[in-house]
Amino acid sequence: MAKPAITSLKTLQSLIDDIFIKEGDVYAEPPRIDQPTGRGGITLRTYQRFCDAMQPSRRVTALGLQGLTHEEARAIIQWLLEALSQEMGLSAVTFEPLRLQLLDFGYNSGGALALRWLQRVLRVQRTGVIDASTGIALKCDQWLVHQALIAARLQMIDLATGQGGSVDAKFEEGLENRALTFSLLQVP
Repeated sequence: MAKPAITSLKTLQSLIDDIFIKEGDVYAEPPRIDQPTGRGGITLRTYQRFCDAMQPSRRVTALGLQGLTHEEARAIIQWLLEALSQEMGLSAVTFEPLRLQLLDFGYNSGGALALRWLQRVLRVQRTGVIDASTGIALKCDQWLVHQALIAARLQMIDLATGQGGSVDAKFEEGLENRALTFSLLQVP
C-alpha cells in the first residue's frame, strides 16, 4: 500500500492560508526576548534553512526577511511544511486532520516537540520521532487521538503561559484558539 502524501495540494494551500492568518502577513521587529519574524511567522533560522537548501550562496539577513513578498514567504512555508512532514514521518499518520494538526503543531513549536506530545497521548515512550511503538499505537482510532492531541496541546500552552512558563501570557488566548481550530467535535 502506498503511503499518503503530506496532504492534497488544496488542503496544503488551505493550511498555508491559515498560517498567514495565525502568524500574520507582515514583518515584525523582535520583541525584547524574541527574534525578528517575517510574513507567516518565518524566522531568520527558517529563512536560512530554506536558503541553504535552495540557494546555498544566498546571504540571509533581517533586512532580507523583512523584504520577503507574500509569494516568496508562501514558497518558504510550503517548502518547510513538506520538509517537516518528511522529518516528522507523518506518512505514518493516515488520518488527514491529525496529520495537518501535527504539521501545524510542528510549524509552531517544532516537530520533535509536537511528536512528544502525540506520544504522551498515545502513552508510549517520548522519543520525538515516529518509532515502532508510536506506529503501532497509531493503529487505534486516529479521530480520538486527534481530539486528545488538541487537549494535550492546550495543556502544553497552559503550562508554557502560566507562572514561570517560557511564553508570555498575552499569547495564551491566541495559541489556544490556534489549537482549537483543528477540533472536529460537532457542536450544535
